[in-house]
Amino acid sequence: MNSGKAKSVTGGAPIPPPRTLPGMDLSLARIATQVARHARPLLLANHATLLTITIDTRDEQAPLWIGFWDLRGTLAPLPMRPGKAKKAFAALEAAASILLADLIQRWPANAVPPAVGIFTDGGGVAFSSDYPSPLSSNWLAHHQAGLCPTTTLVPFHPSGAWSRLIAPTLEPLIH
Repeated sequence: MNSGKAKSVTGGAPIPPPRTLPGMDLSLARIATQVARHARPLLLANHATLLTITIDTRDEQAPLWIGFWDLRGTLAPLPMRPGKAKKAFAALEAAASILLADLIQRWPANAVPPAVGIFTDGGGVAFSSDYPSPLSSNWLAHHQAGLCPTTTLVPFHPSGAWSRLIAPTLEPLIH
């Protein structure tokens, strides 16, 4: 009998539906949209699938960690490049700082995780309150397996990188 829930690509648990952030306002959505827009050229320049921006919540002076997942699923720091990419990087960093500061304030003071991150494929933007640091071990695999939901700040395009990465399939992948 079909339960109506699709299995994940890896055959794991059903993929939870995306959530939206309670109390989200238009200014938060605008900032998240800027993050996606500034991430696009950096994703293209690095042939990357996803870009993540993570902050260490225990150290106000710590810089943001900005990295990307390449086509092999490897997480690497985003290299600094001169020219237009440097301007996009600075704009991304500014928008992401504002967005992360807002998200961190939504946790109770005694429950703020040590690191919080957002991720984008250049279209949508989301984070995971259940598994908040994209730098955590197996973070991407947990999401692909449907083990933790994400909270969508800007909807992902159905044919975008994130949607393809977590898309359920009933057919085996053939190489």
